Amino acid sequence: MPVLIAPVFNSTTAQPVRIDLPNSYTLISGAKRPYEIASRFLRNEMDENKRTFDLRVDPSSLFLVGDHEDMKVTDDRVWIEEIESKLNLASTTGTCSIPYIITVNGNMYGITYLKRSLDGDKYTFDDETAGIFTSLVEQKLPSLAFRRYALSLEKKNYEDQLLDLWIALESLFVPDGKKGEITYKLRVRMAYYFGETALQRERIAQFVKKSYNHRSEIVHSGKLFGDKLATEVTILRAMTRAAILNIAWESVNLQDMRVRLDELVFTGESYVARYDPTFFERIML
Repeated sequence: MPVLIAPVFNSTTAQPVRIDLPNSYTLISGAKRPYEIASRFLRNEMDENKRTFDLRVDPSSLFLVGDHEDMKVTDDRVWIEEIESKLNLASTTGTCSIPYIITVNGNMYGITYLKRSLDGDKYTFDDETAGIFTSLVEQKLPSLAFRRYALSLEKKNYEDQLLDLWIALESLFVPDGKKGEITYKLRVRMAYYFGETALQRERIAQFVKKSYNHRSEIVHSGKLFGDKLATEVTILRAMTRAAILNIAWESVNLQDMRVRLDELVFTGESYVARYDPTFFERIML
């Protein structure tokens, strides 16, 4: 039976990992054979020496492994890209990617290129990250927000990252938004969603107003901010990630979410105090 191996670039683990996944796949680390196959075949394809290759993939890296009926990769591509996105959603630090798929059958092998590898700090798959990832594997996530969160990791400049993240946040917090009221609804709803106290809500509202103005300047006038957006994008990414996880784990649909957020404005309560979710990822400004 042919085997499919997809190295997770830029990932590392402190101890061996084995997580059984749907579609007869397993996420592993600490096994010699996947690394040896990747190093043997993929390193030649990438035209890199062992030292350079090992900076991307080494024996401690994660590998997606599964038996495959043939040497062609078709429907699995979309699912593998989703696994990559869920791995990145599971961590608050580091970025990993799955740019290549290797299929091996005896002395025959094939390499499928999915996309360029993502840049970022080393992705560490620890116990906390593993726990979050495992809970996400078969979890239905808000589709537009999840897709835009993943796309933001592929963008080189901060302006494009900011735009992707705001598209994600708009889809979560103002799916009912109309021109002229979107900024106000974002400020109020996000303030009551993330803020516990009046001071926290004010800080969040001011941040949302400032950042959304930056979004408008980028879209309408093409303004470039460069590295000035670094901290802002980091906060937006944390907010987007937290909202996606919270909504998924609470299994609340976006229509009900909108109603809940508007009720908070009248009661003056925070989201956590009012609805008491079992788990809630907090954002502090």
